[in-house]
Amino acid sequence: MLEKRILESERLLLKPLSFNELLHINNNEIDTVEILIELEAMLDFVKLAISKKIEKMQKVSEDVHEWYTYWLIIDKDNQKGIGFIGFKGLPDENGYSEVGYSISSNYRKKRLMTEALETLAKWAYGFQDSKGIVAKVLKTNIGSSKVLNNCNFKLVSSIGQDDNYILKFR
Repeated sequence: MLEKRILESERLLLKPLSFNELLHINNNEIDTVEILIELEAMLDFVKLAISKKIEKMQKVSEDVHEWYTYWLIIDKDNQKGIGFIGFKGLPDENGYSEVGYSISSNYRKKRLMTEALETLAKWAYGFQDSKGIVAKVLKTNIGSSKVLNNCNFKLVSSIGQDDNYILKFR
């Protein structure tokens, strides 16, 4: 079993969830995960994303699971899981990974997601093959757009209902 690295920022811990932890969350057994996860963080689209992550993780080596899993965003003050952030896989042939994230409504508008994204971006920056991060956001999702702007992502295109952002490392 690989030792999972926990990332730390001023107010948060980011813990990569294991394949088994994702399975438990997917099966509505969140009480079996060692960190208490706030129910408001367990949105329907998060559960859908987790089931997709499980499918992808079954097909890749465990040593790259951190690029596929969700990282649980943990509030240092109360030690609760308050949201999820993660990539949709390894950097592509151009060196970019797509990020996705969600946070409990009880923790919005406190710059916590900005802090979480900055922390995960620093981690990704440490990999030679990683040239940057892309994100796709619904135009109506003002909060997510703010997070990306706070983290210096640039809006590169608007297609249909989506805004596409990029953060270049190198």
